[in-house]
Amino acid sequence: MPVVETTIIQGYDDATKARLLKGMTRVVRSVMAAPPEGVVTILRELAPSSYARGGVSRVPGPPLPPATEVAAALAEALAKDDAEAAGKLVAEGFVAIDAQGRRLGLAEAVKVSAGLGKSYEQFVEALTDDGCLVFGHGTVKGGARFIDRFRLAGPVISEQVSWGVPE
Repeated sequence: MPVVETTIIQGYDDATKARLLKGMTRVVRSVMAAPPEGVVTILRELAPSSYARGGVSRVPGPPLPPATEVAAALAEALAKDDAEAAGKLVAEGFVAIDAQGRRLGLAEAVKVSAGLGKSYEQFVEALTDDGCLVFGHGTVKGGARFIDRFRLAGPVISEQVSWGVPE
């Protein structure tokens, strides 16, 4: 079965390393027909003094927050009509596309979302070549089902697209 080995600079916390190992397994399984228990992932850590790029020792950069947590936090801020909290979670130029195909800026998305009464059941992360997507699904007031897709650009959300939300 596949063995994947990655080297990082010491300094990341255990939760970040666990996310990295799980992500490495997911990537292998997206390409190869290997069961999860058949994918071996090895993480080697180097002391910052043992690593240099361009002759300069480096320290580890900050890890990205879990994408599902960022999407859940934005969904909560939108539901609470909290534009300030939502603004901290989105990229400049953020756009929300509602189920009718209308393009909304953040202020308009906050107004529209607050009245929908969305209740999310689950958030699922999917990796892409330029970041990741998070899919959230659940029900709105009245029981109609919906799906939202959040596109992340680094630690923030650049786009939210909704399907199945009644007008």
